[in-house]
Amino acid sequence: MHIKVIANPSAGQPEPVLSVLNDAFGPAEIDWDVVVTHGKGDGYEATRQAVGQGYDLIAAYGGDGTVTEVASALALGGPPMAILPGGTGNALAEDLGIPTTLAEAAALIAGGVYDIRRVDMGRVGDGFFILRLTMGFEASVVEAATRELKDRFGWLAYAFAGLQTLANPARTCYLIEVDGVAVEAEGLACILANSASMGVIGVKIADGVDLSDGLLDVVVVDLPDLSSLIGSAADVAIGEAPRGLTRWRGKRIRIETRPQQPVLADGEDAGKTPVEASVVPGAIGILVPKGTQASFE
Repeated sequence: MHIKVIANPSAGQPEPVLSVLNDAFGPAEIDWDVVVTHGKGDGYEATRQAVGQGYDLIAAYGGDGTVTEVASALALGGPPMAILPGGTGNALAEDLGIPTTLAEAAALIAGGVYDIRRVDMGRVGDGFFILRLTMGFEASVVEAATRELKDRFGWLAYAFAGLQTLANPARTCYLIEVDGVAVEAEGLACILANSASMGVIGVKIADGVDLSDGLLDVVVVDLPDLSSLIGSAADVAIGEAPRGLTRWRGKRIRIETRPQQPVLADGEDAGKTPVEASVVPGAIGILVPKGTQASFE
């Protein structure tokens, strides 16, 4: 096997990445090399350069931002991808049942006992997203979770940022078209989700959001205070419909807001509303533990 590793050295976990990978891949006689990214867009460009060079697998080491860049490049064609979690948030790895430590994820690849799962992506403008588009509350949380907070507290940075944002919630009117059908809702946030996980173990946007169903889930969140947010998370944890959420599913989505809001695609700036997005079914193949594939078919 010949693997290209796209590694983000500024990811949230301080660890000897190359040593860990060598310990896993060396005994398995895996031929691998690495490209180190230095800024936004480097992961995308490195992946596109690697496509067509004979690699059997392209692995992304870093957080969800790095994973999104590699996945977006592979959505245009290429070999399967592997996820080597190393960031503050590892939402996609959690959603797919991939080990969330670097050593365990590398061992999964080296062991050769895995499936390749076809995963949907969303398309917005000229770009792709694999987790979600966000408007309103969650976009504010992501912006408030500074690098200093992430370095000090890891994923808890998002919880702290959420508490700050909830202190002054702003309601918005969301005008939504789902496959041509118009609906309207008010809330603190609107999430257009491809993946369920929020990057915190056990916390999901809503039950039943599936990476391989050929659909995007539109969720309007109307939770006026912290107790409501906790209650909604508890609902999801016990398998009940979460309170304070209104949900639709479709292949083509258009969202307009009053007032206008910024849009984030997997945590990165994607302009402002109105926004249009569509699903790309089975856009990429991702390496997952053996036996988990059947539950997604």
